[in-house]
Amino acid sequence: MSSFYAAVIDRALRGLRHALPELAEIRPGQRVLDVCCGTGDQAVHLARLGAEVDGIDLDPAMIAVAEARRRRFDRDTLRFQLADAAALPFGAALFDAAAISLALHEKTFDTRLKVVSEMRRVVKPGGVIVLADFGVPARRFFSFIESLVGGEHYANFKDYQSGGGLLKLVHGLNLTVENRAAALGGGVDLLKIRN
Repeated sequence: MSSFYAAVIDRALRGLRHALPELAEIRPGQRVLDVCCGTGDQAVHLARLGAEVDGIDLDPAMIAVAEARRRRFDRDTLRFQLADAAALPFGAALFDAAAISLALHEKTFDTRLKVVSEMRRVVKPGGVIVLADFGVPARRFFSFIESLVGGEHYANFKDYQSGGGLLKLVHGLNLTVENRAAALGGGVDLLKIRN
């Protein structure tokens, strides 16, 4: 699955990879956390912009792909580690920004809350959190792809959709959206939150 993701999905997500750092106003020298980093494609893009980037993911196969990318990138400003997004292994107020792309929809509601709360904990006051995930209602193509994945992933996707997606999640946590953008032809919402 991780090799398919790296070969096919990462290419399809190029527009998102460029929209996210623009919305987050990433600048050289900032410390950025890429939550649920998958193959590391977004993290590498952020590092190319001059950020110091930590990427975490719970899937060892994804971290292996990300590590291979890091070795090719050959900079010490990019690190990956196996970690749970709902219990981040970092101290409080350590990062200038944190982002998560297309991962919240596959988690249970309680886990979504924990992940966003953890992101808030590790981002400095005044820092930026960017959440990027499927819009509501999801485009038919995205819904079809998610149905192919099936199982718990698809059940969580349906719950995410019926629960109102990112906006309802953010409002449920009493967070204020500072800016909003879209990617992938409007199929993905990006929300910028000031910590």
